[in-house]
This record gives sequence, C-alpha cells and structure tokens, in this order.
Amino acid sequence: MNFLRILFFTILIALGSAQAAFAQTKVAVISQDVAMAKSKIGRNIADQIIALGKTIQGELEPEMIPLRSQAQQLSAEASALSPEVLRTRTDLLRRQQDLQQKFGEISNWQQRQMAATSKQAETPLLEAYQNAVNAVIAENKIDVLLEGGSVMFRNKQSDITEAVIAKMDAAIISAIVTRVRVPRVPPANPNPQAQR
Repeated sequence: MNFLRILFFTILIALGSAQAAFAQTKVAVISQDVAMAKSKIGRNIADQIIALGKTIQGELEPEMIPLRSQAQQLSAEASALSPEVLRTRTDLLRRQQDLQQKFGEISNWQQRQMAATSKQAETPLLEAYQNAVNAVIAENKIDVLLEGGSVMFRNKQSDITEAVIAKMDAAIISAIVTRVRVPRVPPANPNPQAQR
C-alpha cells in the first residue's frame, strides 16, 4: 500500500511539473505574407516591381506590334479557306507555330526578367522582416512561433503580425529595386552539376 502511495504522488508531481512547464511556454503566430505585403517597404518594393513590369512591357511592345499584325493576317487567311483546303496548307500551320514560338520567347524573356528582379528585390524585405521578427520574439519572450497559415485558431494576443509590421516600418520604409537584365535566350544548361 505504501508503494502505491509513493507511485501515486510521484505521478502527481510529474504531471504538475509538466503542466507548469507547458503553462510557461509562450506561443505566438505570425502571417509572413501579410507582414511582408502590408509593411511600407513591402508596398514600396511591390510598386517598383509593377512599374518595372510596365517599363519592360513598353520596351517589348515594338516587337509585339508586327507579330500581332502577322497573327491577324494569318487568321484572316485561314478563315477565308475551307476546312479541307486549310488541312492541306502546311505553310499556314508552320507560320502559326513560328508566331506562337516568337510570342512564347518574348513572354518567357519578360517573365525571367521579372522573376530575377523580384528575387533580388526580396533581399532587403526579408532582412527587415527577419530583424523585426527577432526583435518581437525577444521583447515578448516567445518560445514557439508558428506560421499563421498552419494554425486553425488564434486569438489577437497570440498574433504578432501587426507588431512585426510596426517594427519593419520603424526600421525601413523603402528600398531601391534595380532591374535585372537576363539574356534573351536562357542558357542551355544553367547548372551542369545537376546532371551528375
């Protein structure tokens, strides 16, 4: 009987200390995408990237005008033919494929420039975000930080997103986004080590 009492009290003490340790753990939640998009630097960078996208689009427009004209001309030629005749005109199919390839190359080049520019522009944003998160964690003595998208429920007290945005805005509000120019034709094999 004495042994059972000792065992019972040992279990109670173990449960009590585990519960106390859990109660002292401070858990917080953050929405990284919201913090980066709502911060002043995030909005500043997004605006600059949109402006650069319009600039690139404007630079490509002189190339697109004749291609659009050729596509309209090809469409008019094809619509004037009967389906039977159209099937025999491989030259029209070849012209259509060539136009699609040219449109695709221009679009791909534009997308690669925008992706490279966006990636480079993220560096100051990510640094500001990480510094703000670290500061809020230290100030609030947070033990566990969870990404908001993976949490089913959170209350306002556990969400540090607004505090992180405030820290980011206090630290930096703008950054210069520099356009990254990439080769028109992508390298055939950008990473030769990957094939090994």
